Amino acid sequence: MAENLLKTVEGKPVGTGGSYNCGTEVIGLELDILGKKMNFHISAGKDQARLADIVPLARTICTKITDVVLQSVSSNGGQIACRKGCLACCRHLIPLSVPEAFRLNEEIAAATGRRRESVWKTCLHAARQILDRKPPIPLMPQTAEASPASSVDLNLVSKWYRDFKLDCPFLHNGVCTIYEQRPLACREHYVTGSAKACREERCCPEVLEMPVQVPNALGKLASELEGTSVEAVILPLALVWCEENRQRAERTWPFATMVKRFFEIVKEMAYENSATLIV
Repeated sequence: MAENLLKTVEGKPVGTGGSYNCGTEVIGLELDILGKKMNFHISAGKDQARLADIVPLARTICTKITDVVLQSVSSNGGQIACRKGCLACCRHLIPLSVPEAFRLNEEIAAATGRRRESVWKTCLHAARQILDRKPPIPLMPQTAEASPASSVDLNLVSKWYRDFKLDCPFLHNGVCTIYEQRPLACREHYVTGSAKACREERCCPEVLEMPVQVPNALGKLASELEGTSVEAVILPLALVWCEENRQRAERTWPFATMVKRFFEIVKEMAYENSATLIV
């Protein structure tokens, strides 16, 4: 559906074609990422859209920002440890924003029967293990009372999740089977220096900080539109969670309104981080 609502490129607007050329509105976003000016223009009609329909746009922006950051690291003599075939982060806790969960569910549903069955089987196996084993007691009061973005809480939750030793349900023979649709958290995750820190439990890899965390921007957008607190869905639980939230997946809002607010949130985050981010 999203592909019929907009087309986006960096630098100039692109019409959506057909009936969508009538009554469209060009919505712009300008970012300054590490001194590089980035411009996005979206030609959006008056259509209604679901949360899942904003995800392709978020992926595009995330990729562009990440590319700029990686280029900056390289030009300053830094080294990115991540390489094809490195699976160190594929047992990490991967959170999805609500729009991403809905989008991924649709993409899996559209896959071939054999692949769809395989993914569902793997996800259900992981879901049973996770749901049968509650977080440790010391973790529960902290995650209940602290803010969703607390790094301490995320570290505790991640440690609890790593103990399951679960491979990502979308990993097959050492290859990500949803690479083009991979979560935004995966797209933003890069380690600098040596990959040795990823392989050794006692080491702490130096994770590259992004000037805008696009999953958080999507989470905030969804919470504002739905009138809820910011939510995140653990990747292996995403398909089951979507089955239980079908009505939410079908709610719609004016697409132009969604894009405008999403752009505002991304720009606010970029501005807030610009004074403190060092690469």
